[in-house]
Amino acid sequence: MKKLILLMVLFTFALMPVTARAQDNEKPLVVIIKLQDDINAVFSKLNVDVARAAKELGRTGIEGEAAREVIRKLAASAGPYSVDSCAVDAKGIMVIVEPPEYKKFEGSDISAQPQVLRLWATKQPVMSELFMSVEGFYASSIEHPVLSDKGDLLGSVSLMFRPENIFALVLEEGLKGTPVHAWAMQKDGRLVYDSDPAQIGKILFEDPVYQPFPRLLTLCRKIVAARSGFGPYDFYDIGKKNVVTKDAVWATIGINGTEWRLVAATKRFAVNDREDAQIKAATQAATGMLQILYDKSKKGDITLEQAQKDGADMLRALRYGDDRQGYFWADTIEGINVVLPVDRKVEQTNRMDANLKGVYYIHELIMNGKQPGGGYTDYWFPKPGAAEPSMKRGYTLLFEPFGWIVGTGYYPE
Repeated sequence: MKKLILLMVLFTFALMPVTARAQDNEKPLVVIIKLQDDINAVFSKLNVDVARAAKELGRTGIEGEAAREVIRKLAASAGPYSVDSCAVDAKGIMVIVEPPEYKKFEGSDISAQPQVLRLWATKQPVMSELFMSVEGFYASSIEHPVLSDKGDLLGSVSLMFRPENIFALVLEEGLKGTPVHAWAMQKDGRLVYDSDPAQIGKILFEDPVYQPFPRLLTLCRKIVAARSGFGPYDFYDIGKKNVVTKDAVWATIGINGTEWRLVAATKRFAVNDREDAQIKAATQAATGMLQILYDKSKKGDITLEQAQKDGADMLRALRYGDDRQGYFWADTIEGINVVLPVDRKVEQTNRMDANLKGVYYIHELIMNGKQPGGGYTDYWFPKPGAAEPSMKRGYTLLFEPFGWIVGTGYYPE
């Protein structure tokens, strides 16, 4: 008991000079680069498939059973990204459409669609902007010209896809465990993708939904003008009616001369520099106290197991802050909880997959805590005695001798 009291006195003195600053949160930037690569890789793969089909149709011709087999293979090769594929003659008539459930659209005239006109004018591959398909939904397509041996334009081959399907499949994996929300828009302001399907196809600069948000409109003009950048905007919180501030970064995706902007955004927390500095200093002081116990075990004064037990007891007892409500928790790097004084029944359970409001917060706290010098994490967690989670900002730091991620946090106002 005496050594725990001594350590707590040392802890109090360690917290007196609080001058640390919060580190920049680069999560959206890291995410956007990865998503940009992943989505462009899908576009590239689809483009290669369409190019191969165009070359084969140059030999078989636009119509006939051999041509249909080419179109059938193209539709199958695109897998979950594809809606259908078709062969279009030189007059803009869809002469072959696969798979079979879309065959009813054969004979449709798409000669007025912008991507068809662009392909005829350039004889070059195109990717369309979002358009209302004859099938009745917003879609895009990658199209390649079909040329004869002499270079005459026989028609084109098209692979149609719903961008929302590509984004949903890529983003589900790419955003897992992060607080990042992603959306995409054309340079004319039309939304190509949003997690809210009702927003897909809306023109952001014209639709009444967006007009009450001038910072959003200002940012989107910047997004249109530059291939990459960052900035804040205000809009509804996801799934709610309250308005929040979000920080966004954007990058460019696309192929065959068509560019879309991919935006990654995080809700801005009311970060308090003083409290950021306090939780960082408190965590550093707490791990410093664990180091004292570990050093005693290395000298043989106590066993390692006793040092860990004393360390856990110490963390449970420690409090800080003007109201003495600040507490600490600790998890192993595998996610097994060691200390959680506000809910001790959680101790010794693995909570790596714990998820609140779409954030795998333990995974994030551990990942950020393993960074050199530790790190900050924005997430949701219930206040003591509350059932519903509130926004919380934590600081975590790895104490390597024990393999513990030690942390504390505060609730931004």
